[in-house]
Amino acid sequence: MEKLITVNVILDDKIFRRFAIFENFHRKRIWGAPLIFAAIMSAFAFVCFALRARAEQAVMMGSVLLIIGLGLPAAYIGLFFKSIKFQIKTMGLNVPRNVYSLRLSHDGARVISGDKPALFEWRNMFGAYRDAGCTYLFVESNKAFLLPDGQAEEGADIWEFLIEYLPAEKLHDLRTVKK
Repeated sequence: MEKLITVNVILDDKIFRRFAIFENFHRKRIWGAPLIFAAIMSAFAFVCFALRARAEQAVMMGSVLLIIGLGLPAAYIGLFFKSIKFQIKTMGLNVPRNVYSLRLSHDGARVISGDKPALFEWRNMFGAYRDAGCTYLFVESNKAFLLPDGQAEEGADIWEFLIEYLPAEKLHDLRTVKK
């Protein structure tokens, strides 16, 4: 008998926000450029503060550099969270709603709702990440399906199913504590 798991995915703002933060801060690491910018500007600011006895406007210049160096990255991160809030509102996730259904079988992952049903074969999958409360199945590097815990029919364990069909290097359990 073929093993089959159907997940009728119901998303809400919390699940989507957690995914967006994971995708951008953990996977894409968007925090790197703002952090480097802040570090460089702060270093220049401290050089200015160190030269305050030799240059008249050093403290003012250092303050301006520090404000810009910390302010721009803070604004960048703030706009990121504002865009998540906008996406949640646009997609109507303020109230939990059924977004799509996914059928997992030995062939792959089949989206069974929407305009065009699509099959994504296991051999072409980018990978899967298990986070607290949700599994993110990346069928391509920039396309993921969110599979919240407890939404699989008959209480099936999605992660155990994925272990059977995806190679270990494509499975990333974020819930395990690394020592």
